[in-house]
Amino acid sequence: MYSFLMIIRVKEKTIEEIKEKISGIRTSLNKIFYLESALRKRDFTFEVKRFICKELADLYGEQKMFEKAGKIMSNKAGMEITFMGKIDSYIIAADFFSKAGRVGEAEEMFTRAGREANSEQKSRIALAKQNIYFICAHDLEKKGKKATALKFYEKLIKTNLDEIEKKEIKEKLLSIYRALGHFREAKLLEGI
Repeated sequence: MYSFLMIIRVKEKTIEEIKEKISGIRTSLNKIFYLESALRKRDFTFEVKRFICKELADLYGEQKMFEKAGKIMSNKAGMEITFMGKIDSYIIAADFFSKAGRVGEAEEMFTRAGREANSEQKSRIALAKQNIYFICAHDLEKKGKKATALKFYEKLIKTNLDEIEKKEIKEKLLSIYRALGHFREAKLLEGI
């Protein structure tokens, strides 16, 4: 299998010049090729690189290339100056990884965000995690991807939910366990 790497010469130096260049490119894939080439350029400031990462992640997201978008946002978080910038980038990366069905990577992003956060921000991160996981699990379940949805529900049941939410997640878990033939896990969950 051959893979080609399209490299575009990047002459632009500022965010404004890059925005102007992107606006002149018609297709999303060509924009991605341009931004990937720009990201490889070594003489950009971190401000320009953060901008490129954000644009690239958005384009990957639009193309449903969620894992690549998550990796780019994780890299962007490493370039952020402020704690809030790092936390926001890690949460966005976790969202992309969740949409890709990559629970382990999403967990890692939430853990990294938590390391950067104070106690108030940690509660915001926990709420974002619950919301992202619930939405992804629900979407996966609707698409018939119960095994992947199960991973998100298993993570959700371990979070700090209120009783109504916990009961709803437990019922969903039981239903999926039975549907997938995981009767031992269902029996264990019923005992909780």
